[in-house]
Amino acid sequence: MDPSSKNVDLSALRIDRSEPRRRGRLLYPLAATAVVLLIAVAILSARSSGGLALRAPEVTTTRVALVTPVQASTVLTASGYVVARSKAEISPKSVGRIAWLSLEEGQRVRKGELVARLESQELEAQRRQAAAQKAQFEADLENARRERDRARALLDDRVGSQQAFDAAEARVKALAAQVAASEANVKYVDELIRNAEIYAPIDGVVTVKKAFVGETVAPQGFGGAGSAGATFAVIVDLASLEMEADINEQNLGRLSIGQKAQVTLDAYPDRPYEARLRQIVPTADRQKGSVKVKVEILGKDARVLPEMSCRVVFLAPEAKVDSEAKPKVMVPVSSVVEVRGEKGALFLSGDRAVFKPLTLGAAAGSQVEVLAGAAGGEEIVAEAAGTAWHAEQKVRLKKE
Repeated sequence: MDPSSKNVDLSALRIDRSEPRRRGRLLYPLAATAVVLLIAVAILSARSSGGLALRAPEVTTTRVALVTPVQASTVLTASGYVVARSKAEISPKSVGRIAWLSLEEGQRVRKGELVARLESQELEAQRRQAAAQKAQFEADLENARRERDRARALLDDRVGSQQAFDAAEARVKALAAQVAASEANVKYVDELIRNAEIYAPIDGVVTVKKAFVGETVAPQGFGGAGSAGATFAVIVDLASLEMEADINEQNLGRLSIGQKAQVTLDAYPDRPYEARLRQIVPTADRQKGSVKVKVEILGKDARVLPEMSCRVVFLAPEAKVDSEAKPKVMVPVSSVVEVRGEKGALFLSGDRAVFKPLTLGAAAGSQVEVLAGAAGGEEIVAEAAGTAWHAEQKVRLKKE
């Protein structure tokens, strides 16, 4: 062996592992990044197909509505009651017992028609007594006048005294006053007798009857055991029936006198009546924060009765009332979304929102007409506009 070979540096024969380590440090991050990207792509692909949702969005729902042209033109709605503008509560002018009564609920009466008569036997006796007393005073007055004339003649002949004449004159004046008082008493009793006859104050229909023959009735402020009270009947002019409703004072700016409206009785929801705002009562209820309005009902028929509950819809000035018009299918504008270039709405199917394209018509306020794609009554996602949606995805209903 060559002696020089013993001096060879064996350290030079070591394997250099530094370079592979550096390569490994670069490959590990790249591989991890690739895995994350693959997972993200898979998740996005699954979500786009509606098969996966990390957290389903919360939504509120509404329904596709069937709306008439009147409803589409609604400015304000309110509830109220049918009342009579012309109504008369019948009560006597004096206390008495009913001797004759010609009133029945539902009966039509004319103004000035005799409807009841109170017992008046005592009044008739008082009248005869007052008339007799008046006749007595008139006879005494006639005699006193003759005596005064004789006293005047004697005084003129200087036979009688001034004192006798003055006494005769005073007696004439006293008896004249008594005659006047007795005449007034006769007229008073006559008035009581006339008041025993009760007449209808207006044309109308009897809606309330609270007394019968033999019962005692009294004027306002009277009453008691055995009394029917002050009002024993009510007559209503059905031609004057209208609706009264309380409107929140914040909504008054949306109403004007003469504004078109539509009134629907709760008893007949399928029969609306044309109406107009007749009066806004010029005072507010501070406790309720409301103002009373009166709505004239046009084209009233026999179905409209006093005290019926009803609902009024105030219309926009340009609205046309057509109770025969077919309803339109409407959805809120805020429910319309666009998916893959098509406009439609998200229909609820179980726990999923499924996009369905719609053919849309003209908008009316916050609603838009649906010409095709929905029939009405379907449940859809509300307030969906402005958010990215997929053709189908899982959703959670927002709790109230």
